[in-house]
Amino acid sequence: MIRHIAIFLCSLLMCSATFADSVTSVSLGALSGILNERLLLMKEVAAYKMKHHLPVDDFVREQNVFAGAEEEAKNNGLDPNSIIPFIRSLMDASKAIQHRYIVQWRAGPEPSFPIQTLSLSRQRIRQLDNQLVIVISQRLMVGAFSHEDMVWLKAQLTAPNLHESDISDMLAALSLVRRVR
Repeated sequence: MIRHIAIFLCSLLMCSATFADSVTSVSLGALSGILNERLLLMKEVAAYKMKHHLPVDDFVREQNVFAGAEEEAKNNGLDPNSIIPFIRSLMDASKAIQHRYIVQWRAGPEPSFPIQTLSLSRQRIRQLDNQLVIVISQRLMVGAFSHEDMVWLKAQLTAPNLHESDISDMLAALSLVRRVR
């Protein structure tokens, strides 16, 4: 009887380890995909801002993004204070990408693609930010981000005009995000 119980418990442990590994790999893939998609949108945002002579920095908009991220963090079991540095680093990288595009376009040919409205781009960015919070929360249910996770994520972030320092700042801030429950 004890032997059967031991076999059963070993089976449960193996299944839970397999489940945790699958959650980790799926959530890391989703996380990198969402981050890349969000960062790729900065080309459209930069083109719109350049065409309409709008500044890249928008303090009021940033405060709204922080408030939305805090609320989404609370709703998904994350410490709202721990998500803010990550969102700030993501916004800093996004603004840096926009500045780099604008510098390129001013030095050479302007964008030749259809420019989407800023409201549509922002709507998609908001959806992606919410998805980021959900995926981060799900990933943290199985444990903190490991060094290997960060190395893998760093290799996956490939948006044009994204510099290594931008990636390092984002990943450092990501490693500080915590769950509250």
